[in-house]
Amino acid sequence: MQIAVQTMTDFATSLDVARWAEDEGLAGFAVADHYITSQTRSYALDQLTVLAGIAASTDRIGLTTLVSPITFRHPAVMLKTAVTLDEISGGRFSLGVGAGWMEEEHEMLGFDFPDARERFDRLEEALAYLHAVRTGSEEGFTGRYYRLAPGPPPEPLGRSVRIIVGGSGARRTPDLAGRFADEFNAFPGKDPIGPRIEAARRAAEAADRDPDSLFISTAFPLVIGADEADLERRIEKVAASRGGDSERIRRRWPQIGIPVATAEQYGTHLAALEKEGVRRVYCQVAFDSLDDIRHMVGLLKS
Repeated sequence: MQIAVQTMTDFATSLDVARWAEDEGLAGFAVADHYITSQTRSYALDQLTVLAGIAASTDRIGLTTLVSPITFRHPAVMLKTAVTLDEISGGRFSLGVGAGWMEEEHEMLGFDFPDARERFDRLEEALAYLHAVRTGSEEGFTGRYYRLAPGPPPEPLGRSVRIIVGGSGARRTPDLAGRFADEFNAFPGKDPIGPRIEAARRAAEAADRDPDSLFISTAFPLVIGADEADLERRIEKVAASRGGDSERIRRRWPQIGIPVATAEQYGTHLAALEKEGVRRVYCQVAFDSLDDIRHMVGLLKS
């Protein structure tokens, strides 16, 4: 199982975490692409700009967004940003794309937040638009929401940029991942992960793609302790960074597939994910302290 780390914090801390992850040989460094934090409305930067600084300051580690919402990033802007990040990083960037979910950030900042059906329609069109450019199609693309003029696509094409489709839905997200993505990031949710992975593989096969070429990953907040007492301390600290609801973390998170466990129990959970076909876990770390991140990821790797 590959281990990667995901965060959303100030630039200095993000760079420290990315450099540490690179030195530790972790598989990747990801950022959550939001303009506010979901619980506390605390410090939030444009995370794609943060990644540009990290790309220029690291050498080997893979970089990605999990995920960039189509609700406030036009596919042309996404692609140009991705191509730029890929060039700065020397080919290490993957573009994560999703339908968007945090209604509060849209309301606060004035972005439209359509209903779920329209958001997924927009995501499907955005992925088709990105596919047309990346494959060098001269037919262009015309949809209800996005249009790409016929003729040679704008250079550079971004062929080397991997596309990740991420989300927790059971139907359209796996379908779109199978049809368009290099990687399917299956977020924890009310629907079991195994059937969602199988749905993505079926969609890939239906699109004349090799289902075995679809890389499978997941992402969840990292809540791990050396023992039960340490785990309780970690739960309280994670809860404090997310608005203070420790009971929700203890009870609700495991119900939707987010492990809240000791290091030994975590190993069992990761083995089960690997059996389902998951090859990478992006561990979402909620603390601004690199010591906390080192401690928890160290337990996971052990």
